[in-house]
Amino acid sequence: MIPHKMLLLLVLMVLSSACASGQAAKADVCPADAKEFAAIQQKAEAKDPAAQTSLAFCYDRGMHVQPDGKESIRLLTEAAEQGYTPAQYEVGRIYLYGRGVPIDYARALLWERKAAERGDPRAQRDLAFMYERGFGVPADPAQAAAWNRKAAAQGHPEAQAQLARALDEGVGVQKNPAEAHKLYAKAARQEQPAAQLELARKLAQKPDCAGAIHWYKEAAAHGQTEAMYELGKLYLNNKCGVHRVHAFTWFNIGARFGSVESKAEATELARTLTLGQKNGAQIAAEQWIKDHPGADKDEDEKEKEER
Repeated sequence: MIPHKMLLLLVLMVLSSACASGQAAKADVCPADAKEFAAIQQKAEAKDPAAQTSLAFCYDRGMHVQPDGKESIRLLTEAAEQGYTPAQYEVGRIYLYGRGVPIDYARALLWERKAAERGDPRAQRDLAFMYERGFGVPADPAQAAAWNRKAAAQGHPEAQAQLARALDEGVGVQKNPAEAHKLYAKAARQEQPAAQLELARKLAQKPDCAGAIHWYKEAAAHGQTEAMYELGKLYLNNKCGVHRVHAFTWFNIGARFGSVESKAEATELARTLTLGQKNGAQIAAEQWIKDHPGADKDEDEKEKEER
């Protein structure tokens, strides 16, 4: 049996994590209702950090007020200085990405670490990212993996995917392909595109053709051009049963999304298909593109990829 003191500690840790998640959910919402906004304004004037954080988002988005980035940052900073975890995270990423201020990795590290140490999984993932890239700290794969593990344990999909990659490659942690596979699956089920792509690749290697096709399609729906190309190649693989029209469809989709490899494969494969097959595949590709507008990567992840 678990000792009483240890059980109490575990309960408090869970409640603390849940409280941080609840705070974050409330903090990044500007109320649509005018009366609710007035109440938030009044509380913010009384220096309530949760209200200040919500009001900051109103200024950021221009809801009920004129957009004012400086006022948003001022409110968030005041709330952060009072120890309000969601505001600490927001201030950290303002400096991490240079949103309305010059990039300042030292300040980003200060605030991201404060929020991360108080259990915010988003800040934990950002802190891991800083250790991965050496932003404000010496690059440290072991620290990156440790912070990703903390965020992953709280269900953060990007942290799960990054920790899985580290476990796959043995970077900062001991290699553990089995744990990596489980984490990729968890992240994939939460719509994390990179994890969906990696899971599809692993299933294709087995081969688990149905599973691979499913996750390649999921990743493709998030605009992953590698998934489009590799799914096309899978349909030309004898192990999964050759279907050249399906392959041509996916190469056409990939080409439309900018994949040079897909375009080359489509050109080559077109020589082996009848006019009717090509027309059918192109119609299917157009319909898929219409149904899946595509490139909906997370805004922060776009910024991270650019760095």
